[in-house]
Amino acid sequence: MHIEIQLTREPIPDHWPPPAGARMGAWAEFRGVVRGEENGASIAALEYEAYEPMAEREIRRSLLDLAATWPCLAAQVIHRLGVVAVGATAIYVGVAATHRAEAFALLAGFLNRLKQDVPIWKRRALPEVEPPSPRKIQPALPPEAGSAVTAILQRLRQLCPPLETERVPLHAARGRVLRETVDAPEDQPACDRSAVDGYAVRLDDASGTFQIVDEIRAGDWKPRELHPGQAVRIATGGALPCANLQVVMREAAEVRGPVLRVRQRDAERHIRFRGEAAGKGQPLLQAGTVLSAGALGLLASVGGVRPRVTRLPRALHLATGNEIVAPDQVPAPGQIRDSNSTLVREFLGQWNMAPGQRRLAEDEARLAAELQQLDPALDLLLISGGASVGEHDFTRRLLAGAGFEIHIHKANARPGKPLIVAQRGRTLALGLPGNPLAHFVCLNLYVRTALAHWSGAAQPPGFQTGRLTTDLHSDGQARETFWPARWRQAAGAATLTPLRWSSSGDLTALAEANALLRIAGGTGQLPSGSVVEFWPCQE
Repeated sequence: MHIEIQLTREPIPDHWPPPAGARMGAWAEFRGVVRGEENGASIAALEYEAYEPMAEREIRRSLLDLAATWPCLAAQVIHRLGVVAVGATAIYVGVAATHRAEAFALLAGFLNRLKQDVPIWKRRALPEVEPPSPRKIQPALPPEAGSAVTAILQRLRQLCPPLETERVPLHAARGRVLRETVDAPEDQPACDRSAVDGYAVRLDDASGTFQIVDEIRAGDWKPRELHPGQAVRIATGGALPCANLQVVMREAAEVRGPVLRVRQRDAERHIRFRGEAAGKGQPLLQAGTVLSAGALGLLASVGGVRPRVTRLPRALHLATGNEIVAPDQVPAPGQIRDSNSTLVREFLGQWNMAPGQRRLAEDEARLAAELQQLDPALDLLLISGGASVGEHDFTRRLLAGAGFEIHIHKANARPGKPLIVAQRGRTLALGLPGNPLAHFVCLNLYVRTALAHWSGAAQPPGFQTGRLTTDLHSDGQARETFWPARWRQAAGAATLTPLRWSSSGDLTALAEANALLRIAGGTGQLPSGSVVEFWPCQE
């Protein structure tokens, strides 16, 4: 019986083909769709969670048990986890049998067992959002002060617990965060192997000449005892035939026909011993590891071809403003090309995220409609522009009107003072200042913090210390300043070169910036060599 099981956080397609090549007389399908009410109340979505290893095991066991009564040729089960909106498919089951009566009977029996035996639960129903009165806005800090950056980062950590997990193939796992500890399934290496090309002889055999009795190539398995005076030709990586051996390097040997004469022999055994890298059951990769190319190679070496990782956040970016036009257009007087959409897209692309993006004019009604119609499964909403306090800056008011709780509405920092942090359900919204340098600062400080904590990374970003390579001329501004800079690691220490910038609309520093210097409010000139705090930027 061919069984395919998927627990996924991605939408289930409207059409799912039967297994390729499956023999069948009948193919029966069931598709469970989320209804618009739960216990008599209208809802927007259901949220499912599961103990995934046990759920997969119990689904398979149930199908095999039922197939003993109603012969089944193949079965496919797909169950969505996480938030599933009303009208979307939460579960799909397809079964193949010789006759349709058997297929229908097995399908009905499985759906009953699914409720009773499989650890997949409705975690909660998400209610339809009713727009609250603007009076419900609770500022995080008095509006004249704004929130300190440290407080904003702490609030984001609280608002962004790790997202759900999924299993992905190795080719899709680079840069993702591992959410399970991977142990060695067997000793690494699993047997004693030769570290060089050469000749294996007994460790206690002091003979100068040996009879070559066998040859072992990498991949061969030829266990045998070696007697005094015997040798085995062996390739690098070849499994040694028995214990208590030494490998003589080819360069230290002279061979004529089947006879080996050792010219030089020292105490080095030239063996990679069983378990020397890791013993069976020893942790190889800890949960929270960001999967690099090397980590993925390690997983491949132990058969970890579908690691459990944090799912990717679902993101939407809305760029607002009458003054922006597409980068390939020639701006009219008073207009500018939209650089923020490219900045956001490429920044999120470093996490393999592909955000939805829309460019909106200064249209309050359209933005209000967008906010009301957001998919409840959306994790991150970024709104460029409209976050300040001008007559046409309506982002905060519209977010509140759409049911978002406002946590932060201003940052006591520059560039990037106009900032909104809000949340509705699982969706985190950030209203970002329209100026591009301020955008760069907010993406690296705030959005990156949210992404890191959602990912479950063991080492989220934070401030580091380094020394200035040149004088820095600050203007004593009362607010904390995040100054674009170039940082390098030299002789174990970080060095930072401040970059020139004229205003929060100045993009020229972004070509080189890979750090933000943290300059305390009221700071004037800092001489070369000063110790400073800095925030490494994602590149």
